[in-house]
Amino acid sequence: MNERHRGAGLAGRALGTAVALALLAPSLAANGAETRFSCRMPKDLVISAIGEDDEPREGRPPMIRFSRPFSAEKVLTVAAVGDVLLHDRLQKIAAKRPDGFAELWADLTDLLSAADVTYANLEGPAARDVAPGGRPAKEKPTSRYDGYVYRGYPTFNYHPQLAEALKAGGFDVVSTANNHALDRHALGVDRTIEALEAAGLKYTGTRHRERPEAPWYAVTQVKSALGTHNIAWLACTYGTNDIRDKHKQVLYCYRHREVVLRTIRDLAARDDIHAVMLTPHWGLEYRHWPTRKQRALAHDAIEAGATAVIGSHPHVMQPWERYVASDGREGLVIYSLGNFVSNQLGVPRRSSVIALLGLTPDPAREDKLGVVAARFVPIRMNLKTGAGGVRIAAETVQRSGRGAANQAHILEHLPVDNIHPAATPFWSGLDCPG
Repeated sequence: MNERHRGAGLAGRALGTAVALALLAPSLAANGAETRFSCRMPKDLVISAIGEDDEPREGRPPMIRFSRPFSAEKVLTVAAVGDVLLHDRLQKIAAKRPDGFAELWADLTDLLSAADVTYANLEGPAARDVAPGGRPAKEKPTSRYDGYVYRGYPTFNYHPQLAEALKAGGFDVVSTANNHALDRHALGVDRTIEALEAAGLKYTGTRHRERPEAPWYAVTQVKSALGTHNIAWLACTYGTNDIRDKHKQVLYCYRHREVVLRTIRDLAARDDIHAVMLTPHWGLEYRHWPTRKQRALAHDAIEAGATAVIGSHPHVMQPWERYVASDGREGLVIYSLGNFVSNQLGVPRRSSVIALLGLTPDPAREDKLGVVAARFVPIRMNLKTGAGGVRIAAETVQRSGRGAANQAHILEHLPVDNIHPAATPFWSGLDCPG
């Protein structure tokens, strides 16, 4: 079976809850417990792959690993999370808290800030004083939540303080191209961009009406143990919930497929760009397996020069894939990271990870960076208050001591051997000498 086109590195469905918990018992133990790691493919794994019917074969998800050796002290770390999707309940809570939205991910800030660059999907506008329908609000809200200007489903809009909270929480770049991008129409896109720029947060996938020629991509200058590198980010979406994009403010993954791929090629060819990340909003909601359209675009993006593809939209986890391009480059595809923070119910929608990508210079490609490692920190959205300071917020499974069902669910889709402990420094003890 051809690994590149049949996804032998694609982590499929796997173990039942009891078996998954048994495999991961050390990381659910008391504080300080060790988590299982490996630099190499364990010999006892059953390789999962896409079958001839385009469905996953049963078996334990195999470890995602790369061929080039690396040293833990000489890695540029990219962290990525899924959807920042603030339903009414979460906005109400943030409106009452002195620190606003920040407490929703306060338990994770040390991890998010420790990465050299950190990404999230901003699912919805953060547009100051924009009413439903994209009109300026007649009366400006006096709170971060009023149920009208600032509200949740079905047409989201967040108070622009969210942009400041994301920046303070360790985030560097967000995608603004998703199916809720036009929830407050053209004015909502404009004011969201203004809020992000005021907070110093990079964004990709949408344009301000006054800047119709602005690039769709963003570039983050990243300083790490490897020196200074420029990483380009390109976001696109499958659609915008049938709201017309009258001013061509949104980049679409499939309608603008050739633009997406051409932009990746152009960025990859630039001497001043060292890595390219595509962040598509795609796939089917609540489905744990990527569609053929997702897989085709992901593979074409890597072939065009993308370093990695980090997807969103399904609100649940989807597998990861190591994809080898025709020129020998190894790329990583994360089909969906699920929800980062949301009020959606059920274990699958409340289970996610902080993805960690390790990049190092590729000696075969001059100054370009390539993926040498991929790990994840299991997280969950806690939606219950309780004694001892338990809050409604995202939290790691390992440090909270809660979420056995969440972690078991994650391990149905991702390999146990790619777990990273909820601790820094990243990659400690994971040197892979080749």
